[in-house]
Amino acid sequence: MNYRRVALAIGTLSLGLSLLAIVFPGLVAVTLEQVVISVVGGVVLLQALRVMLVRRREDRDEAVPPDPERPISTSPPGEELEDELERFLGDRRLYFPRVRLREGLRAAAVTVLSQYGPHSTAEAEEAVDAGTWTDDVYAAAFLGDERAPTPPLRVRVGNALRRESPLERHVRHVVDAIAAAAGVAAPSNEGASKRSGQQADRRAESSNRTARNRSTGRANDVRNTTDPETNDTLRRATHSTGHWTGVSVVALVSIGVGILVEQPSILLAGTVGIGYAAYARSSALAPRSVSLSRTLSTERPEPGEEVEVTVTITNDSEQALADLRLVDGVPASLAVTDSSPRIGTALRAGESRSYTYAVTARRGVHTFGPATLIARDLAAAAEQERELYTETTLTCIPPLRAIPEPIPLRAQATREVGHIETATSGDGVEFYATREYRPGDPMSRIDWNRRARTGELTTVEFRNERSASVVIVVDTREEAYVSPDPDAEHALDRAVDAAGQLFVTLADSGDRVGIASLGDNACWLAPGTGVDHRDTARELLATHPAFSPVPRETRSVVVQHRNRLRKRLSAGTQVIVLTPLCDEFGGQFARRLEEHGYPVTVISLDPTASQTTAQRFARVARRLRVSNLRSNGIPVIDWDWDDSITATLARFNERWSR
Repeated sequence: MNYRRVALAIGTLSLGLSLLAIVFPGLVAVTLEQVVISVVGGVVLLQALRVMLVRRREDRDEAVPPDPERPISTSPPGEELEDELERFLGDRRLYFPRVRLREGLRAAAVTVLSQYGPHSTAEAEEAVDAGTWTDDVYAAAFLGDERAPTPPLRVRVGNALRRESPLERHVRHVVDAIAAAAGVAAPSNEGASKRSGQQADRRAESSNRTARNRSTGRANDVRNTTDPETNDTLRRATHSTGHWTGVSVVALVSIGVGILVEQPSILLAGTVGIGYAAYARSSALAPRSVSLSRTLSTERPEPGEEVEVTVTITNDSEQALADLRLVDGVPASLAVTDSSPRIGTALRAGESRSYTYAVTARRGVHTFGPATLIARDLAAAAEQERELYTETTLTCIPPLRAIPEPIPLRAQATREVGHIETATSGDGVEFYATREYRPGDPMSRIDWNRRARTGELTTVEFRNERSASVVIVVDTREEAYVSPDPDAEHALDRAVDAAGQLFVTLADSGDRVGIASLGDNACWLAPGTGVDHRDTARELLATHPAFSPVPRETRSVVVQHRNRLRKRLSAGTQVIVLTPLCDEFGGQFARRLEEHGYPVTVISLDPTASQTTAQRFARVARRLRVSNLRSNGIPVIDWDWDDSITATLARFNERWSR
């Protein structure tokens, strides 16, 4: 609405009426009092029109409380197919999306055929071009040249009636054909799309929940003024919610009409609405008028233990607070398992109200965030948003449990007594060979049974053993926070638990064991032995920020930490790398250590899923990374998601003992 034009029109009309009154006094029989009343009434009605137009353009300005009931979930590898294709495209610059998609899939097909089939690279390229690499005509036609077969006309007409686009159909067939060539089984069609949709909905819900959990209200109105004494933060000052904006329009219309028709009763009705409009701009909450306290049933629970959280809110002011809505700052890594961390209440002056909810403890240090308080007046016309801070920390340190299976270490060159068997004689407990007696041999080494039988003096030798110096490296990058299901624990959690089991098992065998992280937050524990060393390792795995149950919001250069970690390794140190191998970085790190002479063993938990096309392709890409490491002489223990680390090592040891 152009207010200048309206004002110009009103001014022009007024000027015209004035001229008529001057030229023809009898024509316009209007007194000055009537003119003033009419002008005032018109102005009030114009203001009502302006408020109504503004109200139509704006929504209610009410704060949105956070949603902390469930922890932040993770997603499986393969969110975007284009990201997975980057590995196969290399440095090739292809600007058209369809061309990039086709060339990336073609390179993947050639790689899989040459890796898992009897084809060389040239033969694989020829098979893909000719369309003979698969029985799927859609896959063959999409990647092949003019020699490739095409789907029958009847099938193409039937597919044209489906909701799936031709490009999506071809890509799905190509990925399934590549997966079949790599030995990755495709899921059954029944229920696959349903599960895929459910997972997509859960991921979207998780994303929305995360966004709501980290910000409330409108970002352009956030003040974030912190009280230096209480650390409480005023996120938004007292503002109108817009709940009673329509009352202003009704009030102004009533006043304007009452003035024009000179009816006091109508004018009086408008003043009631003006009272509501003024009430909407009153103060809802004075500074430091509400305080918060929080207590835990235990601050150091065991993993899986239910912890009760009791929150108390107190009205420290001298006036009643009609509408208080409080949401506690539950750590993003903890799930609420009983009751709710939110409450709505009204408090008289000096009154307190407490409520209790429960969370399930998990590994790590979990610091509660500030509670969000939304205070409104009785009419919900004005509100204020605050963050109430009180320091509360829950620390969960799991015990270290040994694995009842030997850890498959590789040969190394130290000469200390310990775990690794060698092909030379020396100190030990396992029989190695006998030799002729030499002066100075210990009496305990003489084979007295043979002396009694044959009269010969011989000395028994035992197999020499060496202790291993081992560093367990856990991939803690953001790429390790993945899982096949959004509601399952992520790969990093399971890797940290496995690292603790590997540590205590190797330590029980007499090896010197250390711990390190491969990520943007460096953690390093040099190889050592002893009770204090075990306690330090247990504390690090549970509390160090590198092993946080939730991804870090800030990131640094991982390559610098990787190079620093390599320089810390002493000669002959064995390295066990725990990584999901969902990208190239973990495999490159293992190969780099192997090239520098450090024996590396990779234990890789498989977090991939197969419900969507991109997820199946991500599973194929991971399997190729495993094969590439093995072809470079690096042992890879492929850990299935549904198996424990104990069962995985038992199966690996059984296979290698044959």
